[in-house]
Amino acid sequence: MRFMRYGLTIWAAAGLVGSGITALLWAQTQPRQQVRLIGRVSDEVHRPVERVEVIVDRREVRAMTDGAGIFQLDVSPSDSTVGFRRIGYRPMLLPIHPLPPARDTILVELLSSAVQLPEVIISGSPSKPLRYAGTTKYDEVFLRRKVGLGTLITRGAIDAQFGVATHELLKGIPGIRIWNGPPKRIRFARCKEPGGVSVFIDGVRQMIGASSAGVAVSANRGSGRIPQAGAARASPGLAPGLTQDEPEIEMLSQINPADIEMIEVYRGASEIPGVFHWDGCAVIAVWTRWNR
Repeated sequence: MRFMRYGLTIWAAAGLVGSGITALLWAQTQPRQQVRLIGRVSDEVHRPVERVEVIVDRREVRAMTDGAGIFQLDVSPSDSTVGFRRIGYRPMLLPIHPLPPARDTILVELLSSAVQLPEVIISGSPSKPLRYAGTTKYDEVFLRRKVGLGTLITRGAIDAQFGVATHELLKGIPGIRIWNGPPKRIRFARCKEPGGVSVFIDGVRQMIGASSAGVAVSANRGSGRIPQAGAARASPGLAPGLTQDEPEIEMLSQINPADIEMIEVYRGASEIPGVFHWDGCAVIAVWTRWNR
């Protein structure tokens, strides 16, 4: 009987030990839940450092410090390190094995460090010639020129044709023909509709039949105004009933080439930009040298 009781005691003790080992192994195999880390990052003089990247395992940015230098992030047992980096400070790497208690606050101090940046070379082309750096009047002209819209007659091209009338400056542009008459005429190969050509002066469309009082643009003859073309005036030497100069020629003739800085020419409806949009099929846009 004693032997049997002793044997039962041994088996009972062995059963307790076995159950304890099983419980310990089961506990060890259970994944530990994530831990919320809360910390504060400061510099050498204890000032908070904001916008510090908090990186887990050197590859994943999980948080960034706020204005008070505070950060919060969740880490798991599979995470091994937490790093901190910001331009102007030395990076820091901290191990997180074992995981800290959930209620702990991590205090991180970053040391200032000058960063040697590689040489930076900035290159680009100017949006307009240097001579126009002091004015914005022609900025949109050069923008349209940059994207390839229309044809631009520059001041240099105007100077090269010294002594010609304003409408004659258009000679040489493909698709445009000039007749010096009498009467004087201008024709666009892609715009043959009567009245299809419109003239703009400093962005203002000139209207046929408007008052001769003119528009408020400085111009030739010291008048400070450009008269509008009204009804076609009689050309000297023409007999009554003969066709007079075309309205577009009349409008252009009111401007001295010496007062013109540049001319934009749009030879077809598909070329005309929105700023000159109307119902016609061609545009002559004159930009004066005044009010820059």
